[in-house]
Amino acid sequence: MLKQEVKPLKLGRMPALLIIDKQGIIRYAYYSDSMADIPENEDLFEVLESLNN
Repeated sequence: MLKQEVKPLKLGRMPALLIIDKQGIIRYAYYSDSMADIPENEDLFEVLESLNN
């Protein structure tokens, strides 16, 4: 449903990070290429702050 990629050679689903607002709308989606691929905290904080305004 959320289009999370599956890679059997990497032992399952690839990490994904979604920020969803109170209305259930995805405001940020990040799909990783590896287990070590994660977004920067500052990027996530910016998205979260924009939802509070």
